[in-house]
Amino acid sequence: MNTHDLLSLKVKEVMSTELITVMSDTILKDVNLIFEKENIHHIPVVSSDGKFKGIISKSDMLLLMDWGTKLNLPASLRKNTFLLTSNLAKDIMEINVIRINPEDRIKRCVQIFRENYFRALPVVDDNDFLIGIITTYDLMILAYTEVPMIQS
Repeated sequence: MNTHDLLSLKVKEVMSTELITVMSDTILKDVNLIFEKENIHHIPVVSSDGKFKGIISKSDMLLLMDWGTKLNLPASLRKNTFLLTSNLAKDIMEINVIRINPEDRIKRCVQIFRENYFRALPVVDDNDFLIGIITTYDLMILAYTEVPMIQS
């Protein structure tokens, strides 16, 4: 596929649909465990009925945690334990998130990523139900794979 063909694909053909999500009242300790265990960089926050509410990035978590964590300083570990057990996903999730529709073209995602600092876009339907996510990583795989994996 040439660049024009790739940019013309629909988001639904490229997005990830097997998502790990949390709810607004999930404690940050559990959110952090997901980041550590699943090796992902973004976790969408949804309501009990599946509507998109916000997103938490791994960077959000790292910024919250004390710098001394990497050194295993006891004071830092205590601080992190307190922070992660006394705050919820809704306390740090980003709510002003640009959403994308599954029928949008990949070209729109590229434009959004180029103009903004974030690296993930939630894919929602017309009723704001989360149905997928597309990341800069997904676009790199699409661009640099000889035979792209396109969902039908």
